[in-house]
Amino acid sequence: MALLLWAAAAPGHALNNCLPGDFANTDLRGSNPVVIANDSPGNPFLYRPRCALIAAGTTVIFRAVPNFGMHPLFAGTVSAGMGNFDPTSPIGSANTGEEHSVVINEIGEFPYFCDFHLASGMFGSLMVVPQLFADDFE
Repeated sequence: MALLLWAAAAPGHALNNCLPGDFANTDLRGSNPVVIANDSPGNPFLYRPRCALIAAGTTVIFRAVPNFGMHPLFAGTVSAGMGNFDPTSPIGSANTGEEHSVVINEIGEFPYFCDFHLASGMFGSLMVVPQLFADDFE
């Protein structure tokens, strides 16, 4: 029921083409860490998952195959085929190595993209909501 209430109250916009239903379909609030990678055997130019719902305080590990030199990660939106970097996002950026790990404590939506392959659809967004049980009591 809480998920339905969240979806109904979610904004109708679509940062990086992530709609409220996309977040509901990838509800990862019970997972920690959450891994987002371009490791699909069929298309290495897509993130999996592309849109994800997570709880505040979650560690998110971005993995780039083969590395961020080939798939530079930036926080921000894709609009009209252009990447718009958001320097205030907790996601940050990565252009070296294979993993980029962040703990996201802020509530809100945080889009991201691959600067080289955004035209191929290599972008996504995280919707961060308050923890259901902040004291870990379930």
